[in-house]
Amino acid sequence: MARAHRQRNQHSDRPPFCDFLERFQAANKPQWKKAHYQTTRIGLGRFDEWLKYSKVPIEEMDWQKLLDFYRFLSAQGTTIRAAKKSVQAAKRSIRWGIESGELPQKITDLYTSSYAKNKWDLELPEAAQLYLEEINAVRPKCFKIHQYSLRVLHTYMKEHKLTYRSLKDDDMVRLLKYLTNKELTSRGKTQISMGTRSFLRWLHDKNLIKRRHDEIFPSRLFPKNPKSLPRPIDPEIDMRMQKILSETEDIYYKSILLIRRTGLRIAELMQLEFDCLEYDIKNRCSLKVPAVKLGLERRVPLDPSTIELVKTIQLMSKKNIKRSSALTRLVIGKNGTPPCYPFYSDTLTEICARLDAKKWINLHALRHTYATSMLNAGLSLTSLMKILGHKTLVMTLVYAKVTEEKVHIDHSQAIKRLNDAQIPLFISEKKGGINDSLKDLHGFLSKKMDQTDSVQGKKKLKGILNRLSKIKSDLANFK
Repeated sequence: MARAHRQRNQHSDRPPFCDFLERFQAANKPQWKKAHYQTTRIGLGRFDEWLKYSKVPIEEMDWQKLLDFYRFLSAQGTTIRAAKKSVQAAKRSIRWGIESGELPQKITDLYTSSYAKNKWDLELPEAAQLYLEEINAVRPKCFKIHQYSLRVLHTYMKEHKLTYRSLKDDDMVRLLKYLTNKELTSRGKTQISMGTRSFLRWLHDKNLIKRRHDEIFPSRLFPKNPKSLPRPIDPEIDMRMQKILSETEDIYYKSILLIRRTGLRIAELMQLEFDCLEYDIKNRCSLKVPAVKLGLERRVPLDPSTIELVKTIQLMSKKNIKRSSALTRLVIGKNGTPPCYPFYSDTLTEICARLDAKKWINLHALRHTYATSMLNAGLSLTSLMKILGHKTLVMTLVYAKVTEEKVHIDHSQAIKRLNDAQIPLFISEKKGGINDSLKDLHGFLSKKMDQTDSVQGKKKLKGILNRLSKIKSDLANFK
């Protein structure tokens, strides 16, 4: 509390902001809550300090300068979370300046999405609104995606003066080209295509169009998504990262280590119950994972070290919690509440900085690394499918990526087996003929006898060698 009070006093003693930021603060202060006002004012103070230090006019702000502002904060030792909040406060002030007409429209890209930039906000016709009402009743989580798809579709239809009954496959080809010109990603185009096709199916079922949805928008026209290959962490960096995570006594570090050792999704970790350890009749321990994605609740087997890790997290959460009655989640942050996603992502960013990792690592890459390492260790695909919570093996095969180290190990082992167990499968036609083949076989069996520890095995091999010597002598006499 004392630290927060000193921080507030420190920022209350700041000199006045530049005229633009003062006007932004005065116009928005009545709408802000007390906590939001304090956070925003601190962020604006940092932004104002950077503007004066860099001597950049606010009218010339762009993405590169915003990134320079973020780097400036990092160089000053500002935490990642505080730096992000300061950048958000700067972006909010710029947005207000553009909407109020104080800043030019040329820096709109600083805050607008492709949706706002392309102005897909027209009012939908009655048929589309009825369709969205049904979607909201059946699948409320998909409502916004379908609403977005329909607004894009109807904007295109309005610009090209099309009606429902006049739609055909050529129009869908032109729609995809239209989306490409609007600089949408391939995944965005796929979402709009699926939403459009679903709406066309609904129109046909309601007898509002004559053609079927697969005639107007056949699946062959769908844009191809780029293959999202798994991104396992480099083995050397993975070992160093696990060492840092295990040695650091911090609940966020321990939680990230739990993801690495169990292959959890970040949403599953955030929903884990406090009493998530479950023992069966044979006293084998498993982690009870809630049904977050695909509606599948599952059990993940745990080794003794991971069981101790979960118990350590439980002890840390008990220390952080303010009321014992509120202890429902496994991970309780230092503020006494379950942490949200940015706490974990910021922690992983700090770890990457300590590792000097060249490539950016996200939380889901830990799941990819777990799956890849388990497959390399010999776990079957069906078992991995159950552990990861996949419905089909096709989903699990995406994770079946073999590392370069595993390729070299497998190759060297295969060469060793070939060299150790090389048995001649044919009789040489060169000089020496069958005698050379028998000699090679005799040498192989002699080597095998030397490697065998069993007395009974040596006795059998000795008998085979005696018979082989007799065959060689008989062949010599035959000649």
